[in-house]
Amino acid sequence: MAKTATLTLRVSEALKDKLGRFAEQTNRTPSSVAERTLEVFLDRELEMMAAVDQSLEDFRAGRTVPHAEAMRRIRATLDKHKKQP
Repeated sequence: MAKTATLTLRVSEALKDKLGRFAEQTNRTPSSVAERTLEVFLDRELEMMAAVDQSLEDFRAGRTVPHAEAMRRIRATLDKHKKQP
């Protein structure tokens, strides 16, 4: 079993109620819902921050494409996915 730690968090009564309702409807504890929610949110945000950092590094190193080329690539990707069933 993974080690756990206690975290005290102040939230609005409305948010606490939402958490309780969601936990009840999914047969989970409010603590497990809050833990999973924080994990998913933080993983996504950290991934985005890393992507921004990488983009800035690429920009500073001159690894860029002209706007017209970027738009061509984006449109080609969108067209490719529109054609798939």
